Amino acid sequence: MSILSENELALLHTQLTVPMVAGDIIYDDLQMEEDVQYALHETLSDLDPDSALLAIALSAKHIALKFTKESSLATALSIEASKLIDDYAPEWIANYQGGPVNEDKLYDTLRHIPEDLESLADLLESLRCNMDRAKKSIAMLCDILSIQARAHMEIAGYILDELEKRFSGESAQGEGESGLYSMAGLPEKRPHNDNIILFPVHLRR
Repeated sequence: MSILSENELALLHTQLTVPMVAGDIIYDDLQMEEDVQYALHETLSDLDPDSALLAIALSAKHIALKFTKESSLATALSIEASKLIDDYAPEWIANYQGGPVNEDKLYDTLRHIPEDLESLADLLESLRCNMDRAKKSIAMLCDILSIQARAHMEIAGYILDELEKRFSGESAQGEGESGLYSMAGLPEKRPHNDNIILFPVHLRR
């Protein structure tokens, strides 16, 4: 059972959007047309790493519940997704309702995100490989979620590296920075070969 209330889960679904679309695909047979695929990629790429992790975990939970009776992989995905939602959602909600996040809190928030995103990506890819062709839209959803999980792994890792350099005194604050980039001394640039927009954790609206 989740430690979150129904209102808190509803807030996460509403603010992160992607889990709501995932529910439409899984439960209401929303077809995975090109515009839906593009919207999912764009929405996930615009999220901060912690928000992306929660959006992917909530969506993965919906997928897992659909296939729990058919696959042990789905059971494993359900357990992992639930754990990550319980681990990250309370802090996310607190930041959403509270003030600016300082760089120590930013580091603590991101510290385990790369490995947690990798775990989700691995399970989604494994489950997707075991789906029959009749589940095409859900299989495509798994692909999108796993691709974005691996992209945000790189982003979170990059931000962590920059924070560690700052903490060790190796990185000077750049010019033209704003928000938590300025607070954390992070340059507003993207990791090499990354096709996802780079956004660190910021003050929730």
